[in-house]
Amino acid sequence: MKDTLETPPQMPLRPPSQVMRLSWMGTMFPTRLSFLRSLIHRLAAEHAQVTRQVWELCPDGFGHAMFSVDLGGHSYSLVAVSTGLPPALRTDRVIAAAWDTSSVLFDGLPGADDIARIKANASLQDAGRFGPRDLILSCANKSVRLFAHVVAALRAGRQPNVDMVRDVGYLMRTTAVYGNGKFGITGCAPLTCSTGWAGHARRRC
Repeated sequence: MKDTLETPPQMPLRPPSQVMRLSWMGTMFPTRLSFLRSLIHRLAAEHAQVTRQVWELCPDGFGHAMFSVDLGGHSYSLVAVSTGLPPALRTDRVIAAAWDTSSVLFDGLPGADDIARIKANASLQDAGRFGPRDLILSCANKSVRLFAHVVAALRAGRQPNVDMVRDVGYLMRTTAVYGNGKFGITGCAPLTCSTGWAGHARRRC
């Protein structure tokens, strides 16, 4: 049988000069087959329940938490770490060296040792140590102005200012989401695995 790597596609590929035009890429809106929409449909179809397993945050919101969900016969957990970030270290650029929050999507239910390791390493990013059950690493910073306004409004029992929310557009914004082996995490990330979000850990791409 001929190697499939040598088999041409059924339709000729379009040249980069066509598909990489900014004007063309700007028309690529989400569809029913997009990852996030497909995932939401599957979560709804399987009646998936997100469970808060750990919640160790101080009154100012610093500490760590863990949430888990069962999907496709497997469990997945998100370990999120929140830290106090000095203003001098705050930046929206991906080359940042410090973040308000960092999180790891974990294959299964992490034990105390796994959580301790993630807490110690997630915010270090490329200087940290990650393993094959760490699926995705993500770091994010908050909009200080909007975040403070929303917290103050909710504490006072009122809704945040709609115009302010619309103008800023985000409370937290990821500076990077890493998968597919970067920093030593697993070799296949859910966002890019063709076998599906719930099967990647057992069927490596």
